[in-house]
Amino acid sequence: MTKNSHSRLIQFCVVSGLLVLTPLSHASTTLLSTSKYLVNEGVAFSIGNSGTAGFLFSWTDSTGVFSGESDPTLVLEIGQTYTFQRTATGHPFAIMDNSASTFIAGSDGAYARTFPVGTLAADMTTAINAATLAPIADFTASPAPTPPAPNTDFITWIPNQVGDYWYTCTVTGHANMTGKITIVPEPSVVGLIAGGVAFAAFRRRRSGGRSTE
Repeated sequence: MTKNSHSRLIQFCVVSGLLVLTPLSHASTTLLSTSKYLVNEGVAFSIGNSGTAGFLFSWTDSTGVFSGESDPTLVLEIGQTYTFQRTATGHPFAIMDNSASTFIAGSDGAYARTFPVGTLAADMTTAINAATLAPIADFTASPAPTPPAPNTDFITWIPNQVGDYWYTCTVTGHANMTGKITIVPEPSVVGLIAGGVAFAAFRRRRSGGRSTE
């Protein structure tokens, strides 16, 4: 069992002044706002496309099935294992660091690369490659998947630093196939337990101070 799975193993509740440890649930998805999803544990994203308009993300977790979500903003937790399975044949998928924000603009579900008019394709590729997480081969789903189905090209990512990241199609003419990923800290089990212990102590103090009349 990994260090991260240990931290995922327990949650607390206080019953009659006692701290009770119980197993945590599996991954779940919360819609935070339009086109913005919190996925609180590792899942496998299947990534298709709608022409050159955008990537289409599909995944399944304890919340249910999500299908064909166009360029969603994903809020993921540090230390979890996420797989990005590319099924789109003509659209290499890359994950970039926040330096890419210098050439991306838009909003959740509608981001796009915004290189100045006249920027050479070679210069766009250089900028995309410079922003792609290293090693580039590990964070670019390319070459294209090959038959027979369901053969895919995929990225496996265990984020180890909070912050904003970006994904994009590396074809220079496919600027709209772009989206945002935000990595957030894992909820602190230590903090939860400390809070539960404090609450239990408070209940005991109140009980001890009651009159016996």
